[in-house]
Amino acid sequence: MKKGKRLQAIDRMVTRHYQHIWDCCCDHGLLGIEFLARDTANTIHFVDIVPSIMTKLERQLLSSFPDRSKQWRLHTIDVRELPIDQYPTEDAHLIVIAGVGGELSLKMVNALVKKYPHYQLEFLLCPVRHQYQLREGLSLLGLSLLGEALHKEQKWYYEIIHLAAANAKNNASQRLIEQGVNEFPVEAVGSILWHESSALHREYLSKTIAHYRRSLRSLTKNSDDYSKTELIASQYENVLRQIT
Repeated sequence: MKKGKRLQAIDRMVTRHYQHIWDCCCDHGLLGIEFLARDTANTIHFVDIVPSIMTKLERQLLSSFPDRSKQWRLHTIDVRELPIDQYPTEDAHLIVIAGVGGELSLKMVNALVKKYPHYQLEFLLCPVRHQYQLREGLSLLGLSLLGEALHKEQKWYYEIIHLAAANAKNNASQRLIEQGVNEFPVEAVGSILWHESSALHREYLSKTIAHYRRSLRSLTKNSDDYSKTELIASQYENVLRQIT
């Protein structure tokens, strides 16, 4: 199977070598297979909670990479139970979570950050919805933003968010300094994402604003939900004005 534009965009965000890359909710394993093919980590971990998916993937990996079985692992587990503590604390881990909603992504990140506070964790997230809620929650976890990108595949828009947990910040920050790139806090509406002002960015913002404005129609005025939704719409409108 060929990777779609979304997976290709996520793949391009991985520009360094890690001791471990965890391809979570991996489905067909296309992303992890690409990481394995271009040798982006000492070990590529494929993670999915569905046994049939992992059985099929194992056959494919044995067929496609018969001499590299020591370089990949399969884990039929919940993402929140990644066995990161099996490895040295100084190892660099990139945890890729794509294809699930923002609320579930946040639960996964939150669980791993709290479970492994002394490990070098980075996250590459590509939620299918609830991006604002995800970013809002990430900002409360003390994560640092390393990079963002916006991509469209067919009629769907995807935000890709690269972050570092507290213990990974020093290493990540040093790499950014060496590359001449600044480190950013996590903003609920995005920040690095809007350094570019293309037709795609303006289109995405317009559709996002329209979504929140429509949502207001079904809410009771002066309620907490109405006020929150109005605030979110206003924040996106402010971003659109700035980049137009």
